[in-house]
Amino acid sequence: MEDHKEVFEIVSGNFDIVPHNVLSMNQVRDILAVRVREMLDKNVEKLVSTLYRIDVSQRVTDEIFNLSSKDDIALLIADAVIARQLKKIDSRRKYKNDSNT
Repeated sequence: MEDHKEVFEIVSGNFDIVPHNVLSMNQVRDILAVRVREMLDKNVEKLVSTLYRIDVSQRVTDEIFNLSSKDDIALLIADAVIARQLKKIDSRRKYKNDSNT
């Protein structure tokens, strides 16, 4: 599976995003940023608990939440979530390949 599709599959479940046919990581970022922005306006507690559950570093989220613009926060949170998911995918692949040798 292509990374952007795998990342979208993971984040769409965690962030209650309606399935889309994503063609690129930029689309994943844009869709996720819109959802994060909605959560910033309507349910920050749910956003924070989701970030905790998917293991985005609190140090990273604290730095991001200190910004003033919610639009900037949404984009940077989306970037952090995507980076974390890519790291998990990479680790799973590495572990799977190591266990197959």
